[in-house]
Amino acid sequence: MTARITLNITTIVALIFSGGMFLAPGFVTREQFPNSEGQGFEDLVTIRYAIASIIFALAVISFHLRNLEGIAFQRLVMRGYAIAFSVVCLTNVFLQVSGKISAIPPTIGTGFIAFLSFLTWLKLKREEKKDKGVL
Repeated sequence: MTARITLNITTIVALIFSGGMFLAPGFVTREQFPNSEGQGFEDLVTIRYAIASIIFALAVISFHLRNLEGIAFQRLVMRGYAIAFSVVCLTNVFLQVSGKISAIPPTIGTGFIAFLSFLTWLKLKREEKKDKGVL
C-alpha cells in the first residue's frame, strides 16, 4: 500500500468520526457514557465538539501530507502515524476493558489506521533499503 492511499483512508476515517461527533455529539456521548446526566452530560457533549475539531484537524493534515514525495519523508510520516494511532488504539482498548467507556468504534478505527500505517511504513522501509542496494 502506498503512503498516499494510507493517508487518503486516514482522511476519510477521520472525517467520518469528526462528522459524527459534530452532527450528533449527544448521541456519541450517550453511547460512550450511558449513565451520565445533567451538567456532567452537557460538559461531555461540549468536550465532544473539541475532540471533533482535533480529529478534523488531523484529517486536514493527513489530506495535505498525502502529496509528500520522497521515500524517506513518507517513511517518517508513516512511522509517526503507526506510533500515534497505536497509542490511541491501546488507550481505547484499556478504557473499553476497564469499563470506563464504550470505545468499540474508535478502537476499530484507530486500530485499522495503525495497522495500515505500520504496513505502509514497512513497505517504504524495504523500498528504501532496496534503492540503497542493502537487500
